[in-house]
Amino acid sequence: MANTLLKSEVITQMINEQMKGKEKLMALAGDMGNLPNGVQAGDTFSIVKVAHLGEMVDLVKGQSIALEDLQTTKSTETIEHKAKGFQLYDIERETTIGGKSILDKKIEDMADIRVRAIEKSLGDKLVKAPLKYAVADASVVTAIEINTALQTAFGDAQDTDEFAGIVVNSRVATGFYAMPEFVKADFTFTKDGNGVVRGGVIGTFRGIPVIMSDVTTYDTSKSECITYIIKKGALGYKKVAGEVEISRVASKKCDEVYDDLMFVTGVIDDTGVVVIRKTIA
Repeated sequence: MANTLLKSEVITQMINEQMKGKEKLMALAGDMGNLPNGVQAGDTFSIVKVAHLGEMVDLVKGQSIALEDLQTTKSTETIEHKAKGFQLYDIERETTIGGKSILDKKIEDMADIRVRAIEKSLGDKLVKAPLKYAVADASVVTAIEINTALQTAFGDAQDTDEFAGIVVNSRVATGFYAMPEFVKADFTFTKDGNGVVRGGVIGTFRGIPVIMSDVTTYDTSKSECITYIIKKGALGYKKVAGEVEISRVASKKCDEVYDDLMFVTGVIDDTGVVVIRKTIA
């Protein structure tokens, strides 16, 4: 077999397709488009944060109405560049594991680690968000605590449609299955099917999707879980993912597949994220 049968554009498309449905934190973040040409890992990138207009003021006869522009601030984030490769030997081409070919399994893994790389970065930014609420237990969050966190962070701006989701660690998710406000049908805001996990979503709390993810939701140094409540438009990322590169190694009778991903992540709206955990100091 002198030439590879693998095609770069086909493998790239397969990885991109496999990523769909695996996103958890990414699904709550806005895709802000591609990074500009010429950037490299370690470069800094400014993410613009927009503040809201101030309140209306009294109109005084004879005086002009003061004009106000949106006040913007910038956070400086570092561009990350991640890479991974794998080999596919000729003798593995017809081998299957659990009904899937070796190639399909490796592509599925590549999609997993691509998503995980971006979501680890998103989680690292989320945990630094300024709005925080302390709970009593390191691995349990109660309905009262969630409601109080919502009120403390967002006041009367709690419309369900404004929220992207609540992200919980799998340890915390266990407590949701025993939470009356989550599973009992006699609560008007409890949704039928809560507790059945689909695409990482375990159900809704007051209409807000609850997503189970163990990526950056557990602090090993403090042995405590971290929960995030995220509003739409509060989180974002830019990325560049080119086609994978494939190299034929005739001496080993294998193909080498190389994949890389460049991205930057950040919290766009500090007022749209609240961090819930036992230790907030």
